[in-house]
Amino acid sequence: MKLLQNWYLAQTKTNSLIYDEYQNAILQQLDIFITNFSSRGFFARLLSSPDMLGIYIYGDVGCGKSMILDELFRQIPEKQKTRIHFHQFMSDIHQKLANLKDQEAPLDVIAKELRQKYRIIFLDEMHVSDIATAMILKNLLLGLFKYEVYIVTSSNFAPNQLYPDGLMRERFLGAIELIQQKLQILKLNSNRDYRLQHNTHNMLFIINISKSHDKLTYLFNKFAADNQIINDDEIIIQGRPIWYVKKSAHIIWFKFDIICGENRSQLDYLELSSKFDYIIIEDIEPVKAKDIARRLTWLVDILYDNRKKIILSATCGVGQIYVKGEFAIEFSRTVSRLIEMQTQEYLTQQSLESIAL
Repeated sequence: MKLLQNWYLAQTKTNSLIYDEYQNAILQQLDIFITNFSSRGFFARLLSSPDMLGIYIYGDVGCGKSMILDELFRQIPEKQKTRIHFHQFMSDIHQKLANLKDQEAPLDVIAKELRQKYRIIFLDEMHVSDIATAMILKNLLLGLFKYEVYIVTSSNFAPNQLYPDGLMRERFLGAIELIQQKLQILKLNSNRDYRLQHNTHNMLFIINISKSHDKLTYLFNKFAADNQIINDDEIIIQGRPIWYVKKSAHIIWFKFDIICGENRSQLDYLELSSKFDYIIIEDIEPVKAKDIARRLTWLVDILYDNRKKIILSATCGVGQIYVKGEFAIEFSRTVSRLIEMQTQEYLTQQSLESIAL
């Protein structure tokens, strides 16, 4: 079975993709995975438990991991499947835990419920940055693997590089060991950033331009396209108010120091992404604080995965927002995604349909 390799070669022949030997090598491995996964019928699952229960693909920013994950999701012949960003997945898990706070072994209950819906779960961009996720990931994975739920995930980091320098990281090491034991680890060696290949950039990023506020106003009015405009007010997100400059039905405008400078979480950004198609961020400046850079990374990741659009103004290029500090290596992914989010290719993409957990 060469579903992925045949698709890839067809795409490269029409110049829709640039041939990359490292991508092709990964696709060969994934075609084998599809064959093995598909061959495990009902009776085989009754008689034995598989040693490996999924795939972990890691590699540099922009090397094609998400594209490969997307196509594997489309091609694998399984109806009980879902694809979701890792941030969104863990947000849903934490919400379920809150609802099961009086339940014994709640993570096992959650894993069993997930198995009733899905045989395989695709998680894009596994990245552990908060202690709440770090402390529960091992037991969550234990439950999922116990009920033979397959996990296919991508990451910018090798498993042993997850949650670097995190608080109480020694308690996270069991999750790393479990990933290494139960998932086939595949490294995508390509050092190209394909997001930099696009050359059809839009005009939604206003970089170091005078009268940027006027230009943002023009773009806001262009995309608002209705009379339901509210100025200088607050929106309640996750039970807390956030001040905004303007809001309409599908677009909202924030100052950078409000949306990323204040103490916001991934849950805030997930809720905003579910409510609006366009997010305006005004007055981005070079950042020195790691926490602000991390919040911008969360926001960009969530908007990117949901194919939402960013309009921004900045006093510097996106590559100069955060260049020094302990978060700088991770922030390179954010720069790469912001570069891609300027392109017409990105703007014309549609969100992948995923099933709610």
